[in-house]
Amino acid sequence: MSIHFKFRSCPSFDSVDIDGRPSISVRELRLKIIRRKNLNICQDFDLVFSDALSGQEYNDENFQISSGSSVIVKRVPAGTIPSATK
Repeated sequence: MSIHFKFRSCPSFDSVDIDGRPSISVRELRLKIIRRKNLNICQDFDLVFSDALSGQEYNDENFQISSGSSVIVKRVPAGTIPSATK
């Protein structure tokens, strides 16, 4: 099973495998995308996720995103996300 994602500026979706689980937390998905896209060399940004269909932003790090979902990823400067949501 996987989650489909794309950065706002990208024309197509990519995917990350969630190892057969029915869902993944926003926190875990963030780490998987950072590793997959080799973004771990730069620490001056945060990633914000939203549902590709509804546009709903996922503000809770523990929110579970269902397998097969599609999300839009937005890179924002580090520190712009309120600490209560991290």
